[in-house]
Amino acid sequence: MELIELFPDSADISLAEKVNNEAFPDNERVEISDLFEFGKDGKMEILGIYDGGEFCGFFVMRKPERIAYIAYFAVCREKRSQGIGGRALKLLSERYPDRQIVVDFEAPDESCPENAVRLRRREFYYRNGFYPTGWFQFYMQTEFEIACSSEDFDKAALEEMNAELHARYAPYDPHLYRKL
Repeated sequence: MELIELFPDSADISLAEKVNNEAFPDNERVEISDLFEFGKDGKMEILGIYDGGEFCGFFVMRKPERIAYIAYFAVCREKRSQGIGGRALKLLSERYPDRQIVVDFEAPDESCPENAVRLRRREFYYRNGFYPTGWFQFYMQTEFEIACSSEDFDKAALEEMNAELHARYAPYDPHLYRKL
Protein backbone atom coordinates (compact mmCIF):
# COMPACT_ATOMS: atom_id res chain seq x y z
CA MET A 1 0.00 0.00 0.00
CA GLU A 2 1.15 3.53 -0.70
CA LEU A 3 0.05 7.16 -0.52
CA ILE A 4 0.54 9.16 -3.71
CA GLU A 5 -0.03 12.90 -3.95
CA LEU A 6 -2.80 13.79 -6.39
CA PHE A 7 -2.90 16.89 -8.56
CA PRO A 8 -5.74 18.46 -10.59
CA ASP A 9 -4.57 16.61 -13.72
CA SER A 10 -3.98 13.23 -12.02
CA ALA A 11 -5.61 10.29 -13.77
CA ASP A 12 -7.60 9.27 -10.68
CA ILE A 13 -9.22 12.61 -9.85
CA SER A 14 -12.57 11.38 -11.20
CA LEU A 15 -12.33 8.37 -8.85
CA ALA A 16 -11.58 10.69 -5.92
CA GLU A 17 -14.64 12.80 -6.83
CA LYS A 18 -16.81 9.68 -6.95
CA VAL A 19 -15.63 8.57 -3.50
CA ASN A 20 -16.03 12.13 -2.21
CA ASN A 21 -19.64 12.23 -3.42
CA GLU A 22 -20.56 8.86 -1.92
CA ALA A 23 -18.74 9.27 1.40
CA PHE A 24 -19.73 12.74 2.62
CA PRO A 25 -23.12 14.35 3.17
CA ASP A 26 -23.89 17.48 1.17
CA ASN A 27 -23.37 19.84 4.12
CA GLU A 28 -19.84 18.48 4.77
CA ARG A 29 -18.60 17.89 1.23
CA VAL A 30 -16.34 20.24 -0.70
CA GLU A 31 -15.66 19.42 -4.34
CA ILE A 32 -12.13 18.13 -5.04
CA SER A 33 -11.55 20.92 -7.59
CA ASP A 34 -12.43 23.50 -4.91
CA LEU A 35 -10.05 21.82 -2.47
CA PHE A 36 -7.20 22.15 -4.97
CA GLU A 37 -8.03 25.82 -5.39
CA PHE A 38 -8.10 26.33 -1.63
CA GLY A 39 -4.82 24.45 -1.25
CA LYS A 40 -2.82 26.85 -3.40
CA ASP A 41 -1.30 28.22 -0.17
CA GLY A 42 0.99 25.16 -0.15
CA LYS A 43 -0.35 23.92 3.19
CA MET A 44 -2.62 21.25 1.82
CA GLU A 45 -2.22 18.06 -0.14
CA ILE A 46 -4.55 15.41 -1.47
CA LEU A 47 -3.16 11.91 -1.09
CA GLY A 48 -4.52 8.97 -3.03
CA ILE A 49 -4.55 5.66 -1.18
CA TYR A 50 -3.37 2.85 -3.45
CA ASP A 51 -3.20 -0.87 -2.81
CA GLY A 52 -1.46 -2.92 -5.47
CA GLY A 53 -1.65 0.08 -7.79
CA GLU A 54 -5.44 0.31 -7.42
CA PHE A 55 -7.07 3.52 -6.16
CA CYS A 56 -8.79 2.81 -2.84
CA GLY A 57 -9.55 6.25 -1.40
CA PHE A 58 -7.97 9.53 -0.39
CA PHE A 59 -6.91 11.90 2.37
CA VAL A 60 -7.10 15.68 2.23
CA MET A 61 -4.43 16.96 4.59
CA ARG A 62 -3.86 20.46 5.96
CA LYS A 63 -0.24 20.90 6.98
CA PRO A 64 0.33 23.90 9.23
CA GLU A 65 3.49 24.13 11.34
CA ARG A 66 3.15 21.43 14.03
CA ILE A 67 0.22 19.27 13.04
CA ALA A 68 -1.11 17.32 10.07
CA TYR A 69 -4.89 17.73 10.05
CA ILE A 70 -7.06 15.16 8.30
CA ALA A 71 -9.65 17.35 6.61
CA TYR A 72 -11.16 14.46 4.64
CA PHE A 73 -10.53 10.71 4.67
CA ALA A 74 -12.57 8.31 2.59
CA VAL A 75 -12.19 4.76 1.34
CA CYS A 76 -14.09 3.46 -1.69
CA ARG A 77 -17.35 1.85 -0.60
CA GLU A 78 -16.42 -1.54 -2.04
CA LYS A 79 -13.02 -1.47 -0.26
CA ARG A 80 -14.29 -0.71 3.25
CA SER A 81 -13.89 -3.18 6.13
CA GLN A 82 -10.81 -4.74 4.53
CA GLY A 83 -8.18 -3.08 6.74
CA ILE A 84 -7.31 -0.43 4.16
CA GLY A 85 -8.21 2.51 6.40
CA GLY A 86 -6.05 1.35 9.30
CA ARG A 87 -3.09 0.66 7.02
CA ALA A 88 -3.54 4.05 5.36
CA LEU A 89 -3.47 5.79 8.76
CA LYS A 90 -0.21 3.98 9.55
CA LEU A 91 1.29 5.24 6.28
CA LEU A 92 0.07 8.73 7.13
CA SER A 93 1.91 8.65 10.46
CA GLU A 94 5.06 7.56 8.61
CA ARG A 95 4.63 10.43 6.14
CA TYR A 96 4.40 13.00 8.96
CA PRO A 97 6.73 11.60 11.65
CA ASP A 98 7.39 14.99 13.25
CA ARG A 99 3.79 16.20 13.37
CA GLN A 100 0.85 15.34 15.53
CA ILE A 101 -1.97 14.04 13.34
CA VAL A 102 -5.30 15.60 14.24
CA VAL A 103 -8.70 14.47 13.04
CA ASP A 104 -12.25 15.43 13.80
CA PHE A 105 -15.27 13.27 13.12
CA GLU A 106 -18.99 13.67 13.63
CA ALA A 107 -19.64 13.53 17.36
CA PRO A 108 -21.91 10.76 18.58
CA ASP A 109 -25.48 11.95 19.07
CA GLU A 110 -28.19 9.57 20.28
CA SER A 111 -30.85 11.66 18.52
CA CYS A 112 -29.11 11.22 15.15
CA PRO A 113 -30.34 8.33 12.93
CA GLU A 114 -26.71 7.74 11.84
CA ASN A 115 -25.37 7.53 15.42
CA ALA A 116 -24.19 3.91 15.00
CA VAL A 117 -22.01 5.01 12.07
CA ARG A 118 -20.61 7.88 14.14
CA LEU A 119 -19.76 5.50 16.98
CA ARG A 120 -18.06 3.05 14.60
CA ARG A 121 -16.02 5.87 13.08
CA ARG A 122 -14.87 7.07 16.50
CA GLU A 123 -13.92 3.53 17.52
CA PHE A 124 -12.02 3.10 14.24
CA TYR A 125 -9.77 6.05 15.07
CA TYR A 126 -9.27 4.95 18.68
CA ARG A 127 -8.47 1.41 17.56
CA ASN A 128 -5.88 2.81 15.13
CA GLY A 129 -3.79 4.79 17.60
CA PHE A 130 -5.72 8.02 18.07
CA TYR A 131 -6.47 9.48 21.48
CA PRO A 132 -9.57 11.33 22.63
CA THR A 133 -8.81 14.98 23.39
CA GLY A 134 -12.02 15.92 25.17
CA TRP A 135 -12.42 18.81 22.69
CA PHE A 136 -15.13 19.46 20.12
CA GLN A 137 -15.79 22.00 17.40
CA PHE A 138 -18.87 22.96 15.41
CA TYR A 139 -18.84 23.87 11.71
CA MET A 140 -20.68 22.93 8.52
CA GLN A 141 -23.83 22.56 10.64
CA THR A 142 -22.26 19.63 12.50
CA GLU A 143 -20.60 18.97 15.85
CA PHE A 144 -17.23 17.24 15.54
CA GLU A 145 -15.20 15.42 18.17
CA ILE A 146 -11.42 15.89 17.99
CA ALA A 147 -8.84 13.11 18.34
CA CYS A 148 -5.09 13.10 17.81
CA SER A 149 -2.15 10.75 17.39
CA SER A 150 -0.53 11.46 20.75
CA GLU A 151 -1.73 11.84 24.31
CA ASP A 152 -0.89 15.57 24.52
CA PHE A 153 -3.17 17.41 22.11
CA ASP A 154 -1.63 20.52 20.48
CA LYS A 155 -4.80 22.57 20.81
CA ALA A 156 -2.97 25.82 20.02
CA ALA A 157 -1.81 24.49 16.63
CA LEU A 158 -5.36 23.53 15.65
CA GLU A 159 -6.69 26.92 16.77
CA GLU A 160 -4.00 28.68 14.72
CA MET A 161 -4.93 26.62 11.66
CA ASN A 162 -8.63 27.35 12.18
CA ALA A 163 -7.95 31.10 12.49
CA GLU A 164 -5.85 31.07 9.33
CA LEU A 165 -8.55 29.21 7.39
CA HIS A 166 -11.24 31.53 8.74
CA ALA A 167 -9.23 34.54 7.55
CA ARG A 168 -9.20 33.03 4.04
CA TYR A 169 -12.78 31.75 4.09
CA ALA A 170 -15.01 33.58 6.59
CA PRO A 171 -17.86 31.00 6.74
CA TYR A 172 -15.38 28.45 8.16
CA ASP A 173 -15.27 29.53 11.80
CA PRO A 174 -15.02 26.62 14.24
CA HIS A 175 -14.26 27.25 17.89
CA LEU A 176 -12.98 24.55 20.20
CA TYR A 177 -14.97 23.74 23.33
CA ARG A 178 -15.37 21.08 25.97
CA LYS A 179 -18.66 19.65 27.14
CA LEU A 180 -19.60 19.90 30.79
